[in-house]
Amino acid sequence: MDKIALEAKISEQRDHLTSLVLRAKQNGIDELEIFSSYGFSEEVTLEKNDLNNCASTEENMFGIRVVHKGCQGFLTTNHLPSLWESILEAQSLAKSQTTPDPSLVLPEVRPLEVRPEGYRSAIDAVSIEDLVGIAKSILERRRDEYPLVNIDSGDITISKGFKMIISSKGVYGAELGAGISASVMGMAVQGEDIGSFDYDSASAEDLETFLPKWQKAFQKFGDNCMGALGARTIQSFKGKILLPPDAVYSFFLGSFLGSLNGTSLRKGKSKMANRLGTQVADSRLSIWEDPTLESRSGTTAFDREGQPTKKQDILKDGVLSSYFYNTYEAKKAGLPASNGFATGGAQSLPGCGPRQLQIQAGTEAKDSFFSLKEKVLYINRISGTSDAASGDFSGVVKGGFLLESGEKIPIKEVQIVGNVFDSLHQIEAISKEGELLGESYFVPYFLMDGYSITGMENGK
Repeated sequence: MDKIALEAKISEQRDHLTSLVLRAKQNGIDELEIFSSYGFSEEVTLEKNDLNNCASTEENMFGIRVVHKGCQGFLTTNHLPSLWESILEAQSLAKSQTTPDPSLVLPEVRPLEVRPEGYRSAIDAVSIEDLVGIAKSILERRRDEYPLVNIDSGDITISKGFKMIISSKGVYGAELGAGISASVMGMAVQGEDIGSFDYDSASAEDLETFLPKWQKAFQKFGDNCMGALGARTIQSFKGKILLPPDAVYSFFLGSFLGSLNGTSLRKGKSKMANRLGTQVADSRLSIWEDPTLESRSGTTAFDREGQPTKKQDILKDGVLSSYFYNTYEAKKAGLPASNGFATGGAQSLPGCGPRQLQIQAGTEAKDSFFSLKEKVLYINRISGTSDAASGDFSGVVKGGFLLESGEKIPIKEVQIVGNVFDSLHQIEAISKEGELLGESYFVPYFLMDGYSITGMENGK
């Protein structure tokens, strides 16, 4: 499958779906939306320090939504020849509903901007044999540089495909995408000393860009696994934590962003309700959505409903600027249209959320965070529980370190408790450097203060 074949498939499918929409209108189905998601991939998997499997997969899913007098029917199918029958079934589901809602309508057509294409033709020259070669080279590197590290699982994958949406309201959008990615998971083992699990990944739009990223990611994985050996308990203390980019999102930003979801707001489950224009975080924190950036996986001209996307502030100097709305939630909130934050794909109804957030870099060098004289808990990840409504969380630190006077000590059996929304005000510094998560979100390092950290009281 190459770019020319995908473009031909898009053209053929657009003609077919257009004819189905016309047929639906002729049969009294006035509100019909079809979302198509096509994907082709070739994958090499790793397991237990060896090659495991090579496979190719191809799938085309269709999400069909019919709205009838404020009621909605939705289903997913992967069978192109029977799409008309699926449309009729979705109509039947809509008609069977007994709780109509006037806010439940398909969005009107709005103009879309042209965005950088996420498909570089050079990727068509990459074969599954190339993936096997990459897999072998990483296994050799593990053997030579990290013999104590066990690769539990991993994969190297080429993915190509497109998304398309068409509706009876005149909405239409289609975009190609392709990329190469890899991931690895495992731990270091030295006798009875078993380190914490670690994970890393890399992705890019072409092989030339991917290879150095993957080499760097694997080195980080190997170093982290080895660094987790010899973990020890520590005494409890209250003080600073250091979050690398992955942990910034998983630790507290993910829950905060969930509180900006239009559905959570409408259901009264968000502490950010009625907070637009108010200070909800430290003034160092600015976050914005930018789906216009070139060579990013979240770059797109349209959302799950075919509505235009744009660069827009979420937090500006700690002041809340925006919520996430799809068409339904926007109308329930009294707005004329969504703000381009409909999420999902062919297998789900539109949700609400961001796709390519960027966090403003700070002024501090990240290396300075590792050389503070006072105690700092470096958190790689947390295994625990959190309450989305209240923001309270607690968990055990995994793959963490105690930093003190330049020393980096692997730790175990350490717990941390806190509150997501309080954490927004506990930022002490943000790094100048950062990382792209999933080749989409830019996230720097965060140094934060005022946390209760519980270790073994007699830790040594």
